[in-house]
Amino acid sequence: MPAMYIRAVIISALACAALAAQTPSPSLPRAESTGILIRNGLVIDGSGGPERRADVRIADDEITEIAPSLTPRDGERVLNARGNVVAPGFIDTHSHADRGIEDTPDAASQVRQGITTAIVGQDGGGELPVSDFLDEIDRIKPSINYATTVGHGTVRGVVMGADFKRAATPAEIETMKALVDRGMKDGALGLSSGLEYDPGFYAKPEEIVELAKVAAKYHGYYTSHVRDEENEVLAAWSEAIDVGRKAGLPVLISHIKMASKPVWGRTPEGLKLLEQANASGVRVRADWYPYTYWQSSMYVLIPDRDFENRRKWEVGLDEIGGAQNVLVTSYRPNPAWNGKTVAEIAQAEGKDPVTTIIDMMHASGNSIGIIGTSMDEADLTRFASHPLTFVCSDGGLSGRHPRGYGTFPRVLATYVREQKALDLRRAIQKMTGGPAAYLGLADRGVIAPRHKADVVVFDPVTIQDKGTKTEAAQAPVGIQYVIVNGQVVLADGSMTGARPGRAIRRAGHAPGTR
Repeated sequence: MPAMYIRAVIISALACAALAAQTPSPSLPRAESTGILIRNGLVIDGSGGPERRADVRIADDEITEIAPSLTPRDGERVLNARGNVVAPGFIDTHSHADRGIEDTPDAASQVRQGITTAIVGQDGGGELPVSDFLDEIDRIKPSINYATTVGHGTVRGVVMGADFKRAATPAEIETMKALVDRGMKDGALGLSSGLEYDPGFYAKPEEIVELAKVAAKYHGYYTSHVRDEENEVLAAWSEAIDVGRKAGLPVLISHIKMASKPVWGRTPEGLKLLEQANASGVRVRADWYPYTYWQSSMYVLIPDRDFENRRKWEVGLDEIGGAQNVLVTSYRPNPAWNGKTVAEIAQAEGKDPVTTIIDMMHASGNSIGIIGTSMDEADLTRFASHPLTFVCSDGGLSGRHPRGYGTFPRVLATYVREQKALDLRRAIQKMTGGPAAYLGLADRGVIAPRHKADVVVFDPVTIQDKGTKTEAAQAPVGIQYVIVNGQVVLADGSMTGARPGRAIRRAGHAPGTR
């Protein structure tokens, strides 16, 4: 019997029984008993408070003591952090690092950039049942921690199948609500949507609101890859904010960007939307990544999916800056074209770029992965410095975009050290204590006693990303140690082989309270 069919049967059964009593999740495995003393470092604790010279003691999986000077104990491993910053491990608020974790449990691309917790299930694509996914993480024992959302697109796909290019019926929405309810009970942090992609593209706002109300019952949040990141981006942000207002829950707008020339420079207007929403009582934040190019599918260049319309392709290419700004990353009919721009392919084929794209769409079933260079650096700098933003990678364990390898070091190198768009204390808070508090990760994100020992030690002078658009898979430099749940997973820039990561299940903590 096909696995997909089995999964559908299981999930349908869960929907019917979603309101039944749930068996508590199994207790999380504890890390191996260990003692670590980090000495002589500059502690930036993630709370937003002042930096200080201090030693940090770790016992088992927790931080136990912070003081100006601590004496090593017998058997305690001492890490010399002189000249380095000691900060909480970075929390990636929008990650795809669950893809392939069975084959790559060391999650090296994440560890090397200081990530200790990845929030997955993004863009509406969270796995179901959520309990199975979290249990699988605990079984695999990866090197970092994972938490997940319930994916609206996955839920919609289960309920509507191939007949998703329409509004859902009230009965279908009720079934979707039952699946979201089960996912939240299983430990999901909230609800995610990917409204630029199938099948979420066809969902009406009312459908999203009804599902978000279920997440709100469990103090969850709503995160959205919005309907349009280009010309209609401000309307798309407003839709996400409206979901939060109507459903009564916090909102996190995913990887915000102004991804077409007509909206370059409108960042202050967009950020004003966030400020006004918060002033009116809707808790809204946004995450972003520090690159002027994104990775997605070719079809997002035409928001209404009129793929046979040559004029719309011409406009789409113009708004991204031309065919030379569209780099093909995944084209199955002819893999030799991967790594080439549409302009290069068109020239080689002796065709104009629009004809080339339309032919490629036909041959691939409209499935072409691309990297599009379409953002303005000034907009990124404004995002970096704004108090309502967090940092995310939108990356995975591998891939052709450097965001999966160096996002967090790039922020610290480019926007802190070079541009001075924000200071180091604020940058660390955006990567650690800020998102931890907002998402309800009550015992992580801050260096403080009784918090989990997720720690990164880095040199603020030398930390730097290395990946480029054409050579993405390059490890950053400047990170000395990464500790997850009290175990060293990166030492002197090398992976140790330790795999102390855990599945993080939603606790009874209301997001957005700090």
